[in-house]
Amino acid sequence: MSTRTDSKVEVVPVSDDDAYEMFDQVTREQMGIPAAEFLARWDAGEFEGIDFDSVPGLVEVWMYLPFVR
Repeated sequence: MSTRTDSKVEVVPVSDDDAYEMFDQVTREQMGIPAAEFLARWDAGEFEGIDFDSVPGLVEVWMYLPFVR
């Protein structure tokens, strides 16, 4: 059974500054660190080869990476 909706989806562009601010908020809420620290640790390979579920908040932060990379 399908449901018909008449709602419209609006795509709103996000500036680079807004995207970084959003990413920073997520890294602070989920991992307790600022975005700059997370990105430095990510770039250094700290999270390579580990189970993302073993690090609290990492999956949630990882999902936001495309906003800043």
